[in-house]
Amino acid sequence: MEHLLKLARKEKMDELESAWMAAVTDDAADLEGLLRVPEVLAAKGLEEEAESLLWFLADALREQGHDARALQALRRGARRLVRSEVLRELLTELYRAQYDDRTDMEAMVEAALGDRDVPLDAGLEALDRFLALGRGSYVRDTRRGEVGRVAGFNEEQGCLVVELPDGGEKCYGPALAARLEVLEPDDFRALCAFERERLQKLAHEDPEELVQLVLTALDRRMELRRMRIYLEPVLDSWSKWWSSARQKLRRSSVIGMTESRSPSLFLRRKPLTHGQRLLRRLRSLDDPAEKLSRALDILQEARQELESVRDALPEVVAELQSMVEQERAAGSPLVLPAVAVLAAFAEEFPGPQMPEPPAPREPDLPDGRALARSVDDPRVVSRTLRFLQERGAAGHQELALDLLPAASRQVCRVVAQLLLEAGAVHALERACRDVLDSPELRAGAVAWLWQECTAASPREPFDRLDRVAVLFKLLSVAAALERDSTLPEEARKRATSDLRSALFARDGDALRSVLQEASEEQLKSAAGMAERNPALTAAMQARIVNMLRAINPELFVRHVPPWEQDVIYTTEAGLAKRKAELEHVVNVRIPEVVREIGEAAGFGDISDNAEYQSALRERARLADLAARIQDEIGRARTITRELAQADHVTVGSRVRVRRLSDGQEQEFVFLGPWDAEPDNGVYAYNAALGEAFMGKKVGDTVTFSAGPEERRWEVLAVEPAL
Repeated sequence: MEHLLKLARKEKMDELESAWMAAVTDDAADLEGLLRVPEVLAAKGLEEEAESLLWFLADALREQGHDARALQALRRGARRLVRSEVLRELLTELYRAQYDDRTDMEAMVEAALGDRDVPLDAGLEALDRFLALGRGSYVRDTRRGEVGRVAGFNEEQGCLVVELPDGGEKCYGPALAARLEVLEPDDFRALCAFERERLQKLAHEDPEELVQLVLTALDRRMELRRMRIYLEPVLDSWSKWWSSARQKLRRSSVIGMTESRSPSLFLRRKPLTHGQRLLRRLRSLDDPAEKLSRALDILQEARQELESVRDALPEVVAELQSMVEQERAAGSPLVLPAVAVLAAFAEEFPGPQMPEPPAPREPDLPDGRALARSVDDPRVVSRTLRFLQERGAAGHQELALDLLPAASRQVCRVVAQLLLEAGAVHALERACRDVLDSPELRAGAVAWLWQECTAASPREPFDRLDRVAVLFKLLSVAAALERDSTLPEEARKRATSDLRSALFARDGDALRSVLQEASEEQLKSAAGMAERNPALTAAMQARIVNMLRAINPELFVRHVPPWEQDVIYTTEAGLAKRKAELEHVVNVRIPEVVREIGEAAGFGDISDNAEYQSALRERARLADLAARIQDEIGRARTITRELAQADHVTVGSRVRVRRLSDGQEQEFVFLGPWDAEPDNGVYAYNAALGEAFMGKKVGDTVTFSAGPEERRWEVLAVEPAL
């Protein structure tokens, strides 16, 4: 073969033709090697010579009975000799002979190869497409995006007839046939257009295959909301179908699903069993507490359908064994929960690959509060306590009582149930009172207490709790949560949401029932705690106020204060201080900002100048501030001794009180907002504390709630402060 190639490169045609004739008549000749020779000639511009060699080759192959090989050789040559009429005639003849069983072959060949203006390679491509697309084949027009079904070949027009979903038809001749993409018989797009009943049946019988069709045809990875757009037309009810299909898809070996509220579905590159996927998710978790929760999920799945996860169980157990050793080495409170979960696997699915259930060690018993902070899954806590109880381990009841105050609402419910089952009613009652008396922020435990004591039929010992006290504790803890800057934002949101949902459970019926038990003083306190509670939305505050108004309308009778509402009362010193503030803003701060604006404008393009824009905003703020102070000064009125001369607390009063919590005496002075100095006992009459005192007389009790505690005083004396 190398000899032939050498002759072709040197253009020794006489010698080449002689050697070529000998080579092509050899049955053992390498066809691939032979075809390189005319390609060399065509590349050198010797197209007629290359054409002649191919003719001899095809003729020899046909004489040997190798028509298919002859067709292969000519097709290869046609890629180089796209204008060869000799090859065109030979190819036409060979195709007719090769497909003599097809009645439409003559018309196809004529349409694809009959036009001398169409290059051979393009004509062959069209002919291949015609032959590949038999009646009923699904196609897609890549330019228009339309899906169609081949109806057949129109011999008169020389084109492929394609049915469209709307009932119309379109003809694709040789020039347009290249636009047709051949679709698989089960392509989702085609089935959706022409075989919707088949998809509807599939949705009912095999949702896994239906989703696989969508992903294969459209996109290997797809968000659920996008998939819904494609599937809804073939489903009776999307929500009903998805609730049923979701669990089946989670167990699929070829379809993956992300873990989120709105998951994505994707085709796996390599099939994975359901057990292998569960194991992979378990190993992907870094948080040991989350790992224990996921292990219990796997345990639950094994109980329901063992065969789907059997292959993963030994490796899940090995993962838990490793976790026990790691947590023990780190001195973590999660050692005992890990041992308990591991024991659950060993006990439920005993076998040669499963270890003996481990026994807890004395050092494994953690501090209850540390355990509550580490584990938030009630299943893990329940499994841990039952594990200790079943093995008769000392201290399991003390551990339960210790973790109770620091636990979440769900964990508290589980722990309380275990204690009640063990008959520890009195111990549980003491724990409940500790929660109410503790100054710590125990949102979960307080929400749990509220839920238990306001149940339709409270169990013992919750039926002995002071329900109003539990309500006040809940409101104060909620307010304190919002003010606690040390608490992570996400944890604050979760705790606040938990308290809100507990407070307004059963459409607020429990809250209404407790308020009806409260005294008038308690109702007043509840009103104050609700109206100023930053953890409650405005709608929630209004809802509580409406409940209070329905129970005791007198609480909301408006008492007109002995001063004019639109007037700001102040001392001469307070007024002077406010005027000084105005002078500073107008004569110092605003000129400074004007200079800053000028400097910033010199930095370049002001449309994208951060310093310039910031200075403009500051100037606007200072202008608003100056206008507001000017307005307030215009409404100011000096506090006189005559105004403060009254037998009740009013503007300008000095009040001596006794704090009811410890009997200590205090003194408050109530002046204007510009006179307030809380550190020195001087408060504004229109602040929250001032409003609580206004109108009180000697002997009255003043109640004020701010933050997690309620303060109360007895009024001993009232006199003018000036």
